Amino acid sequence: MMDELDQQILALLRQDARMNVATIAARLDVSRGTVTNRIRKLEDGGVIVGYTVRLRPDAQPNEIRAWMSIAVE
Repeated sequence: MMDELDQQILALLRQDARMNVATIAARLDVSRGTVTNRIRKLEDGGVIVGYTVRLRPDAQPNEIRAWMSIAVE
C-alpha cells in the first residue's frame, strides 16, 4: 500500500521524471535515503514501470503520425 509520502514522491516525479533524489528529499523534508528506498519499493512493486520523455509536437516535424488504408469493393 502507498502512503502519503509515496503519493507525494509520485506527484513530483510526474512533474519531472528527471528530478534527482536530493531535490525530492528537500521538497518533502525527508532524507535522501528515504526517497531512494521509497522509489526502489515503488519500482519493485510495479507501481513505477518506467520513465519517459515528453517532446513538443513540433520537435519532430518529419515524423509519420499515422498510416491509413482504404479498401474498396
